[in-house]
Amino acid sequence: MARIEAGARENVPSEFQNAFDQAVECIGGPSSGGPWPVVLNSPELALRRIQVADYLRKESTFSKKIQELAILVAVRAMDCQYAWLAHAAAARREGVSNALVDAIRDRTPLPPMSPDEKALVDFGQEFYSTHKVSQATFEAALDQFGSQHLVELTMLMGHYAQTSFILNAFDVTLPPQHPEPLLPV
Repeated sequence: MARIEAGARENVPSEFQNAFDQAVECIGGPSSGGPWPVVLNSPELALRRIQVADYLRKESTFSKKIQELAILVAVRAMDCQYAWLAHAAAARREGVSNALVDAIRDRTPLPPMSPDEKALVDFGQEFYSTHKVSQATFEAALDQFGSQHLVELTMLMGHYAQTSFILNAFDVTLPPQHPEPLLPV
């Protein structure tokens, strides 16, 4: 549960019920977890958010390993327990080392990383800590990913910062069982 009830068809104005039905269909049916029960309170917004999320998660062509690492950097910066629990195990499955996942979680010194991992982590962590990215950090990320993927990775991290804002602000309840330790916050 969250601070507000999950969006329900019967609770949205009639002119938005079609959008509600479309959004529920797009996410694969009624959702009891994550940001969707909250976002469905605004069905038109939910439809637009689904389009961006689907592109970033399913259509962009950067690797799933880098995608999950970008998500971890963003949700850790936002101290979002729910999103961390949803993505830490996925990052491990996609090849992000246990040492790197644990160091991001615990905010301890980072282990050696591949050049693409280092460029991404430096880019995200620098932005989230200073709200800017230095020229050197930007150039390192651009060299690793190119313009298209750097834009998409930046959008992905921003999307997960937004997701974290939703989950944290509405105090979405964590799943009862989770394979990952909670973030030390």
